[in-house]
Amino acid sequence: MKYNRFFEKANELGIEALELSIVKSNKLSFGFFKNEISSYSIADSYKLSARGIYNGKLGYATSEKIDESTVDYILNHIKENASLSTSEDKPFIFPGSDRYHKKNVFNKVLEATPASEKVALIKALDAKISSLDSRISDVETEYEEETEEYILLNSFGLKLVSKQNYAVVVASAVATDEQGQTKNGFEVKILTDLSELDQEAFAKKVVDQTIVQFGSGPCASSKYKCVFNPKTTSALLSFFIHSMSSEEVQKKTSLLAGKLNQQVCSKKITITESPLLKNVFFRYFDDEGVATYNKTLIRNGVLQTYLYNLTTANKDGVQTTGNGYKGGSGIGIRAINVAIKPGKVSEEEMLNKVGNGVYITSLSGLHSGMNAQSGNFSLIAQGFMIRDGKLAEPLSLITVAGNLFDVFNNVAVVANNNELQTNSYSVPSIFVKSIQVSGK
Repeated sequence: MKYNRFFEKANELGIEALELSIVKSNKLSFGFFKNEISSYSIADSYKLSARGIYNGKLGYATSEKIDESTVDYILNHIKENASLSTSEDKPFIFPGSDRYHKKNVFNKVLEATPASEKVALIKALDAKISSLDSRISDVETEYEEETEEYILLNSFGLKLVSKQNYAVVVASAVATDEQGQTKNGFEVKILTDLSELDQEAFAKKVVDQTIVQFGSGPCASSKYKCVFNPKTTSALLSFFIHSMSSEEVQKKTSLLAGKLNQQVCSKKITITESPLLKNVFFRYFDDEGVATYNKTLIRNGVLQTYLYNLTTANKDGVQTTGNGYKGGSGIGIRAINVAIKPGKVSEEEMLNKVGNGVYITSLSGLHSGMNAQSGNFSLIAQGFMIRDGKLAEPLSLITVAGNLFDVFNNVAVVANNNELQTNSYSVPSIFVKSIQVSGK
C-alpha cells in the first residue's frame, strides 16, 4: 500500500497531524529435546500503529492487516479515540531532528545462512551439552531468529527506516546426582553472527551452572559482604534506571526526584546510555522519531540527567533526551544499551578483596519482591559462599533483602567483567559492603 493515502485522507478528515509506524517481522524458531527436534515454525507478521492529533487531542489505532479498508479503519479509530481522551497533556507529532546517526546493523550472512545449517548447529550444541557430564539427564535447546524492519512516517514528511536481525540461543539442562537430587540450569546468548557461538564454551557454561548446584543449601542468616554477578547487577540496575524516568519524577514516585546534580550512589559508579552503540540493540531514533544520542546518566555517583520523551520534556521546559518508546497504549520512557563503566580489577581480584561473604548469581521474584518506588526489596536468591577470597559451597533457599538505593550507594568495588545482558544492559560484577541474607 502507498502510505501517502493515509495522510491525504487524514487531511480530509480534519486530523491535524498523523504518524504511522510499521513493523514487519520474519521469525524462524525451532527447538530440540533430548536431541530430537521438538518444534519448528516460520512466521511473518505486520503491524501498523498510528497516532494522530484531532481537535487538540491525541488518538491511537493499530491494525495487523493492510488492505483498502485499513485507511478508513485507522483514521476513524484515531478520531474516536481522540474524542474520548481526557488527557491534559499537550499532544506531539514530531517534525524530525536536524541530524540522525544511522548505521547498518543488518547481517546479510545470518539471513543467507540456510535454515538446515542453523538446525545442524543447534543439534550439535544440544548433543555437546549432553556429552559433558554423565549426570545430565535432559537437555533442551531453542533457537529463535528475527528480522525486523521498522518504518516511521508522519505528516511533516519525516521518513525513518531501520532494519536489523539477530538470533537468540537458549539451552537448559537437568542433572541428577547419586543421591537422586535434581538440579537445572540454563544459559542464553544473543547473536548477530552464528560465528559468535562458541559451542564448547556455551555448553560448558550450561553444564557447570547445573551441576555446581549439587549440595547447595542455605547459609546462616546474617549481614554479609556481597558480590552481585553481571546478571544480578543488571536486574537491580534496571529498577534503578526506572527511577530516572522523568515520568516517575513528575508523578513524585521516584526517590531521585529533586536529586539532579547530586550524589545518588557510590562514587565508584558511572552509568552511560549508548543507543548508538553498534550492536543488536542499536536505535538511531526513538518511537517518537527523535534522534537518539549517547549520554552519561550518572558520573562518579552524581545524577546528570533524567530521561525524557516529548511530553515530559515539555512539562519541564527542557529538550527530550530521545527516550520515548512505546509501552502500553502510549509513549513511555526507556533506556537502551545502558552500561556501568567497568573498574580496573578482575572478578577474581574483587573476590580477594571481599575475603568472606556471599556471591549472588540469581534473583527471583523481582516484580513482586521489589518496590520500585521505595527501592525496598526481598528476593529469593542463589549463589555461593565466598571464603578466603574464593567461591566455596553453593547457596540456595536464601533471601536477600535491603534497599536498592542503599545497594548502589554501598558499592565498594566495580569489576572489569562487563557482560551484555538480554535487557541490553552491559554491566560487571559489583562488590556491595553489606546485604541482609536470610537462610537458616
